[in-house]
Amino acid sequence: MRLSDEKIDTLAGEIVDLLEDRPDLVRLDVAPPRLRREVARFIRADLRIEDEISQEALARMETYSRKVPQGSSEWTILLDRHKEEIAARRGYVI
Repeated sequence: MRLSDEKIDTLAGEIVDLLEDRPDLVRLDVAPPRLRREVARFIRADLRIEDEISQEALARMETYSRKVPQGSSEWTILLDRHKEEIAARRGYVI
């Protein structure tokens, strides 16, 4: 996961604060602390999906008979292509 728990909690709090400031856009029927927890849970779940996609793409890269140097532009392009394919298959937008 690319974000620490503290960063995720802070981000969730900021999102809820913005939503609270815009009653013209959304009506909150949930107490703010509970909503913060739910937003943080959603962010963590989303990041886990992205991590799974990255791991699957890396595993696919390792199956190549010709090893592409990690970090090279070719490696990056292939990895991104695999991530996009895997995400599309899962119905997930990167």
